[in-house]
Amino acid sequence: MQLGASGEDYLRATLILSLRGGLVRITDLADYLSVKPPSVVSAVKRLAREGLVRHEPYGRVELTSQGRQMAEELYRRHETLITFLSRFLGLEESVAENDACHMEHVLSPEALNRIVKFLRFLEVCPADEPRCLDAFGYYMATNSLPDFCFQVCGNRGDEGTGSHLPSQVTGQGGVS
Repeated sequence: MQLGASGEDYLRATLILSLRGGLVRITDLADYLSVKPPSVVSAVKRLAREGLVRHEPYGRVELTSQGRQMAEELYRRHETLITFLSRFLGLEESVAENDACHMEHVLSPEALNRIVKFLRFLEVCPADEPRCLDAFGYYMATNSLPDFCFQVCGNRGDEGTGSHLPSQVTGQGGVS
């Protein structure tokens, strides 16, 4: 079932609000998503037709079991992306939140699963902070590789040039 970005946002918001206080109303969703109540009514009607929520006029909005399952998956995707963007790429929480909102709708399941596996790998790595993360943090701050990278890899010839990257990324050569 394809919901589209907006439908996914409404579904995830319904889950989040229900976890916070149980009862979810149209006005709660409108406030949470910063939209007008008529937009919420229209979206909730579409979700109800898909069998993802139950809603009686002027009543509460409830996730069906199918809707809850889908909303929980959307929430997991969203939180995984926020973690990846903020904790491992060092983005501010608000930037990570905003970017995750955009990415979660277009990222393939395969790409998200790779990110999840990468995060799990970092969590189970026996090092308190894996060296690659230390090296990345250093690189972000200084735009150069730390000395221990050269001790492990032994090649200083292309430091900072990103020679393994396409010229569009590095700005070297042809079109950038």
